Amino acid sequence: LDDGRVGAFIRDPSPLDPGEERTYQFTAYLGPKELNILQQYGNELDVAVEFGWFGFFAKILLILLKGFQSVVVNWGVAIVLLTVVVKGLFYPLTQKAFVSGKRMQALQPKLKELKEKYKDNKEMQTQETMKLFQENKVNPMGGCLPSLIQLPVWIALYNVLLYSVELYDSSFLYLQDLTAVDPTGVLPTLVAVLMYLQQKLTPMTGMDPAQQKMMRLMPLVFALFMYSFPSGLVLYISVNSGLTIVQQWLIHKNYSEEPALA
Repeated sequence: LDDGRVGAFIRDPSPLDPGEERTYQFTAYLGPKELNILQQYGNELDVAVEFGWFGFFAKILLILLKGFQSVVVNWGVAIVLLTVVVKGLFYPLTQKAFVSGKRMQALQPKLKELKEKYKDNKEMQTQETMKLFQENKVNPMGGCLPSLIQLPVWIALYNVLLYSVELYDSSFLYLQDLTAVDPTGVLPTLVAVLMYLQQKLTPMTGMDPAQQKMMRLMPLVFALFMYSFPSGLVLYISVNSGLTIVQQWLIHKNYSEEPALA
């Protein structure tokens, strides 16, 4: 309404005769939009908590966060523990992406040969390139796969931090509210630094100089977005980036040998 009130109204178009009375009865819930409470009263009241497209993941994350918080008490520590668990689940994908990246890097000379050999026949160039990928078990999108799969988790956690009343006014270290932006900008800046270090450990194979330049700007662009995100989400991403760097170092150490190519 114009005065700022928001609500749902039922309009009865049937006329009311002089002296006639009509009574309407409603059931209303006045209280916090906490899933545990809303589900107790039924009537699909829990739908009032909108988690967006990835609501299924959001509810799972909220259950995990509540479980961790019940043990460690602090919501910030619970987010850190959630990050470690999610990172552990995605470790096999990260490992496969790294091996695929190493193979892609080793294939660059052969890819250049094909590009030169079939420079006048794009169709044949594409066929031979795909054949080379299949023979060497290389997925061109393998390096992006872990990030794409984790994207729904980020979006779901963003909605959890934005719409879950359980996390309102929850503090962690210098942060007074994990559902609000970081007032100091420390975490977003840390994310940019960690992403830059992570980028240094990831070879930009198959990219021309313009693409490489664009990729180098990504940490800065991503950090700018972080300044407007809930600090709890930025905490998750910063811890996730730090764990990714450790993961990449371990994978580099364990898979330092050059892959055998077909």
